[in-house]
Order: sequence, then structure tokens, then C-alpha cells
Amino acid sequence: MDISAFNKWYRLDSVAVRDIPEHGDFVYIFRKCSTKEIIYIGSTADLRRRLFGNYIGGVGGRTTKRIHALLFEEGAKTDTEVAWKKVPNYKLEEKHLLQVYFEKEGHLPIWNKRF
Repeated sequence: MDISAFNKWYRLDSVAVRDIPEHGDFVYIFRKCSTKEIIYIGSTADLRRRLFGNYIGGVGGRTTKRIHALLFEEGAKTDTEVAWKKVPNYKLEEKHLLQVYFEKEGHLPIWNKRF
């Protein structure tokens, strides 16, 4: 799978629980609405919890809190959209997507970079 396989995007400031599948392993991508620039590639076994509890709610580790701050303190929530795909092995697929992105762009998405 590559990034072009993600074709249904939801604005993060209007995505609803009903839009998000309840069960399964997922890879997901954040991009800027205005430029379509990929800004984050991630994966999870619980997409609802990751989006609503972690990124929107601000509960979690250092990376989650950094992304929450970017979304709310820096105002990126209104210019961010998300897409996801159900996959058999989310960790392996995330690693693959990051590798493909790096090979194409020469760097990781800006929110994936370690600070």
C-alpha cells in the first residue's frame, strides 16, 4: 500500500465517532487541507481512541501531547484532515508507509520528526 490508496479524507475539526470504524488495526495519515501536504503517518489498534482520546483529548505520551498542542495551540485543527485504512498488521504497515514516504520525499512527514 502507498499513500495514494488513501482516498477518503475527513476534516479533523468535523470528523464524528460514527465516521470511524469501531474495531480493527489501522494506519492513518494527517495532511493539511490547504496544501494536501502529508504531515503525519501513524497506526493503531483503536482508531477511535487514538483520534478522540489521544489527539483531540490530549491524553497520552510525548508525541501525542505534541500533536495535540499543534492541533489546538497552534490552530492546525481547522487545516488538518485524516484518512485511514484497515490493515492486517498496523505496525508493519506504518513502517512501510514511512519508508515509502521517506524514499520519495527525502524526509519524514513534519509531525513524525523527533524533536
